[in-house]
Amino acid sequence: MKNMKKLAAVLAAVMVFATGCGAGESQSAEPAKEIVISNVVNQIKEVNPVADERTIDDFAVENEMGLNPADLAEYEGVITNSQNDCALIFVAKANDGKTREVKQALTDYLDSLTSNDLYVEFADKIEKTKEAKVLIYDDYVVLVIAGLNTDYSDVTAAINQAFGE
Repeated sequence: MKNMKKLAAVLAAVMVFATGCGAGESQSAEPAKEIVISNVVNQIKEVNPVADERTIDDFAVENEMGLNPADLAEYEGVITNSQNDCALIFVAKANDGKTREVKQALTDYLDSLTSNDLYVEFADKIEKTKEAKVLIYDDYVVLVIAGLNTDYSDVTAAINQAFGE
């Protein structure tokens, strides 16, 4: 009987300890970083300037980039309006369950930009565009085409920093 009381006391202590540890962890967890799309775009612009920039508007999103506006909660982007460069920055928050569709549409758009190699005067821009990737951070989808004088490792570092990684 004495051993049963000791066992009960040890089990009770273990349960109190386990409950206390779990509560402490949930209270000390860091809150998720709030993402402001305009801040992300500006942070990327610092390492990937966009010459003679044009805002990517609703028309461009749907008719040039092939995105379904219903898949997007919000977005912001700029593209060069100069034939001397190829820089583009586009950051979108996908609606719930639509991240895959947004990524696919942006991947298709990127493929369309690199599929025409008929114009030799744009060869350097096409090669730079072929290096671009569509990246996902939770519900956010990012497409950046680095300008001709920009290194993609700098762009990736800026994107990771903007998303707190």
